[in-house]
Amino acid sequence: MVPAPRPAILLVDDDSTLLAVLARHMAREGFEVRTASSGAAALSALEGAWPALLVVDLMMPGMDGFELCRRVKRIADLPIIVLSAVDAGEAKVQALELYAEDYVTKPFNPDELAARIHRVLRRTPGARTSVTLDGGNLEIDLALRRVRRGSTTEALTPIEARVLQVLIASLDRTVPTETLLERVWSESDGADPSYVWVTVRRLRRKLEDDPDHPQFLLTERGVGYRLTSTPQAS
Repeated sequence: MVPAPRPAILLVDDDSTLLAVLARHMAREGFEVRTASSGAAALSALEGAWPALLVVDLMMPGMDGFELCRRVKRIADLPIIVLSAVDAGEAKVQALELYAEDYVTKPFNPDELAARIHRVLRRTPGARTSVTLDGGNLEIDLALRRVRRGSTTEALTPIEARVLQVLIASLDRTVPTETLLERVWSESDGADPSYVWVTVRRLRRKLEDDPDHPQFLLTERGVGYRLTSTPQAS
């Protein structure tokens, strides 16, 4: 039996000693661990692949944790646990309301952090990062931001990946256009339905054999779009 892949987590903290200790501990807990010592380094790591979850220190020089979380959520709806030496109520409320699934105050017990990571991952099944369709001929990998169609592999832009992330979370169900706008373009001024259909048109060029007669990324007229696991006859 092939063992289940270990969930990948990205630890972000400017304290190199803490980062090393946490990385060793979380590896023993069964996670695939990646680390970044700054917000900029974390964003660079996300360019290569998406983890299942991020653990982010709030008080970092340069780009602080709040700014990093804001930028991460613009790229992908990934679960985040915030670490902070600040136990201020206002900061905690802001982090939990805007970005984070949980908030851990330093100093903390690594075993408790590991338990919280497991708990967040159990309750965020929507963080699915891949799907295989058409008997394995079509593979969408959001972690690596790519689509494989037969022998052809196409890269996904961050926006395309976010649209697919929303559609995969509702596989075989129609997602209203308004929902896609809210989830993908929430911080864009003046976003309108044309943003969605332009992105869908580009995605069909990567997903479909015949983009003009789609089999997988379907339009529900007047409602929205649906990614289906059962190819539709063209």
